Amino acid sequence: MTDMQSMRRIRNLVEPLLGLALVLAMWHITSRHVANATLVPPPALVWKAFVAMLDDNLPQDILASLLHLAVGYSLGVSCGLALALLAASSRWLDAVIDPFAEFLRPISPIAWIPLAILFLGVGRAVPIFLIFYASIFPIFVSTLAGIRRVDPSLVSAAQSLGASRLIVVRNVILPAALPAVVAGARLSLGVAWMSLVAGEIVGGDAGIGWRILWYQEFFQMDRVMAGILVVGVLGFAADTALRLLQKHAGRWNPAQGNLT
Repeated sequence: MTDMQSMRRIRNLVEPLLGLALVLAMWHITSRHVANATLVPPPALVWKAFVAMLDDNLPQDILASLLHLAVGYSLGVSCGLALALLAASSRWLDAVIDPFAEFLRPISPIAWIPLAILFLGVGRAVPIFLIFYASIFPIFVSTLAGIRRVDPSLVSAAQSLGASRLIVVRNVILPAALPAVVAGARLSLGVAWMSLVAGEIVGGDAGIGWRILWYQEFFQMDRVMAGILVVGVLGFAADTALRLLQKHAGRWNPAQGNLT
């Protein structure tokens, strides 16, 4: 490893820590300026609340939220991928699916909360539905764009060798569009986390969002802040995993059929 590579690794490690230290310092200064630890709890108080929550209901809340996210996100991503493949397979289907998706896409998942509660009741179904709805469109748009950018000569070459439609999709189109698919999955994950918290706060009966509302009712702002930070940390961890996958997928060279 060269000295320049070592310096780059050290810089990549130190820069985020400096940013975190700056945020914590500004947070502490703001708390001292407000001079109301109940309204704006300092970082040390929030950390104590987080440690106490670990012995309370936080692990169960995290598991509940991750379950909501896993079910809703998996269904949404699967549906978005299927719709993109259908739209790319036929001009007629594209003329039907694409405008309908573009009509629904600008509608915020939060706008569906009243209807979701009315039809699904208060419980797990509401955040799962909101996550499902929010996850569909980013990956649909990104995947469809990626499929449309696939080199037609690759498809023609596979078909000339006798490959069936399924084999062409599985072995040519999807691998070539993989970077776009992963990018769409990452965007879907971001909106899924926002929908998760909103759904749990308004229509859920378990999870981190629901617990944040619970603590707010008792004006335990240190625990509210701790819950918010837990959401941020979990979301960051999930996005980091997808970002690494996106970096790996971005190295795909469909023209050579391997990783460069």
